[in-house]
Amino acid sequence: MTDLNQRRILSRLFYGEFSDRESEIEAVFDLIVRASDDFDSPTLIGLLLGLPRVGKSELLRNCFDRLFNENGGAAPFFYALRRSRLASEEFARDCFSQFLSQFVAFRRNDPQLIEAADQPLSIIHRAALPEDYSSVKQVIDSFTKAAEDNKPAMMVRLALSAPALFAEHAQLNALVMMDNCELIIGTDLDSAISGTLGSGPMRSPRASYALTGLRRPLIKLIPPDQELFSRIKVINIERTKDAVVEKFTRMRAERLGVETSDSTIELMSQQLDCDFFYASAIIDAAASGGVSLKTFIEFERVYTAEVLTGRIGHYLDASLREAAVLPRDGRAALEAIALINEAGCPVPLDAVAERMGIPADQAEALLDRLHSRELIDVNYGFVSPSGDPVLSDYVRARHRSEIAGAPRPIAGQELLGEKLKHSYRLMMSRFNRGIESQLVQLLSRFDFQSVPASLFDQDEYEKRYRGVSRVQVRRGLDDEKDRVRLPQIVFVHDLGGGEQPGVNWRLFAASGFEGGIYTEANEVLWVIALINSKEPLDVESLGRIDQRLEPSIRSKVGKSGVLSHAVRWYVSKEGFSAIAAERLANAHAYRSSYSHLDLLQDYLTRLALSGATRPASEFELVIPIEDEAELIAARTAEQIARAADFDQESINQIKTALIEACINAAEHSDSPDRKIHQRFAIDEDKLIITVSNRGKIFGKANGQSAPSVRSSKNSRGRGLRIIRALMDQVEFERTDEGARLVMTKYFKRPSNQ
Repeated sequence: MTDLNQRRILSRLFYGEFSDRESEIEAVFDLIVRASDDFDSPTLIGLLLGLPRVGKSELLRNCFDRLFNENGGAAPFFYALRRSRLASEEFARDCFSQFLSQFVAFRRNDPQLIEAADQPLSIIHRAALPEDYSSVKQVIDSFTKAAEDNKPAMMVRLALSAPALFAEHAQLNALVMMDNCELIIGTDLDSAISGTLGSGPMRSPRASYALTGLRRPLIKLIPPDQELFSRIKVINIERTKDAVVEKFTRMRAERLGVETSDSTIELMSQQLDCDFFYASAIIDAAASGGVSLKTFIEFERVYTAEVLTGRIGHYLDASLREAAVLPRDGRAALEAIALINEAGCPVPLDAVAERMGIPADQAEALLDRLHSRELIDVNYGFVSPSGDPVLSDYVRARHRSEIAGAPRPIAGQELLGEKLKHSYRLMMSRFNRGIESQLVQLLSRFDFQSVPASLFDQDEYEKRYRGVSRVQVRRGLDDEKDRVRLPQIVFVHDLGGGEQPGVNWRLFAASGFEGGIYTEANEVLWVIALINSKEPLDVESLGRIDQRLEPSIRSKVGKSGVLSHAVRWYVSKEGFSAIAAERLANAHAYRSSYSHLDLLQDYLTRLALSGATRPASEFELVIPIEDEAELIAARTAEQIARAADFDQESINQIKTALIEACINAAEHSDSPDRKIHQRFAIDEDKLIITVSNRGKIFGKANGQSAPSVRSSKNSRGRGLRIIRALMDQVEFERTDEGARLVMTKYFKRPSNQ
């Protein structure tokens, strides 16, 4: 169910906060669909594997809520193992009560009955529907008899089989979801549960299972049974994208009344490595403290307090204690993690064990436990950092205060200072990546067009357009007589980057042809320097950049041994000093600023819309199905919409709708070419965007199997709701190869809308 107002039952996040997981949720629900297709087929077991805190638990809870709210042909069951209840009898009683109360609540469509799990079984039984009363009593009686006979193993088997038995009596399918499964390792439940995976209570045609927990121990839990592995479906849960975490952070901050800014939201996403738990902890701490997160220093203060004494710190304390129970082990673990974090690269296991200050066999056992909990990585005799930047900050601060002997306030001040310096570098890195992506996309659109020369000559541009509005600039560019004829670029290569205080740069080589003739004589090389500096580029920095560019130009030699035609293009965020500009002019090098990239992209878009090589007012774009590719589509849509004179609000709506359409097309596509095809068409009064793939429709189509289990409309409801709210008309179209989504935005909404 994708209703934004659906009841939260077990979920901890509001539905709108938990997004970008539709494909994984569908993969879990497919376990039910396949189980219902053929009752003779073996029971399916889904393993949800992923890094810590990527949302595996929340995903299962979300699945439970959707199935419960649907109240259709599949009954959901959820159980999270607890360390305090791992003895066989305690586990069996708790698990059986939970499953019983969930079944009764589902059949009554009353989620409040789930809270009755702590009541005696007879009390829960009384709430059952009349038609379920007798069958539920039989299962309860069997469980009670095993308890009276003091048979814990039988109690465990009956508890695990309860969902299948309940579902069988009610002619339903059952989806049994279990969390924290790694806790059973080393307990009496280990052999009981892992043994029943191959036969017994977990082998029912009415039930399918989804298990999750820490991935490394969970994989070890599965016995090496070939037949069992044929029934296992691995569902990989990847870390979410920046845009999704930023959307979650904004929604949570708005709901809790915490003021934020776009730059702080972006910083949080980068510094917290797109982690939902860390992000929610920061927002919650700001809300409880009544502080805003509008500036970097406000965020870093809250972050430092959370890492040292807040929920994040307590969570990491607990994670470390699970691996290092003894105080001596805790110190040894801090020494080990601090060493490998400081090294920043794999360290030999022997060297780490020696640093830990405990016997070698105990050190190796401790490192193995830290590895299982993904606090470090141990592979082939080397130990590496986990890659969690928050854990790194936590360990550094703990090591300073508890091992190096620095007072905690001083350790906190040092961490705050480090994060403030790091935050600027982090945001500059993100900004640079965005500009680099824009430049590469722009170069790929070079196709023999003729463009205004002032876009490649900053001095001339300043003479013509200083203080002029953007509309006047666009008109002036159309009237310019001096032109630059672009080549057709066929390949763009990243040459790496460099930096010095106040300046950093990225270099690219773009190979192509001039004049529309593909001969060696017409081959051309553009070498581009993309420069981010606080001040106009000075001549000394220019000299260092030229030293890096020259080898790339020299390496481009044609078959005849003659150096191919090379063009230098320098793009500097803050422009150029007078001396640097003069030097570049004498070298006949192109000179632009970041704003010129926007204008050039805008100009090429308008040329494409009005070009004679395509039908008037149509433009096509094909992007790969890969992370953040939808941002390329959004950027293109922005240029097209701006060229068509849409207002800024409409442009933002178009971009958001297109991103949503591309994400859905990517998540639900099984297209062999792994591409999303888009067409932009400008009519007299509207922009029409068509997004198509060559796989399935954007979600499951009507008429697929097991409609009684899940309504097929649900798989694409969330994205479609957003798109329809933003665009004026939205239609699905079937094609022989897949499906199309056609979205229309009017310059002015029609009166009948």
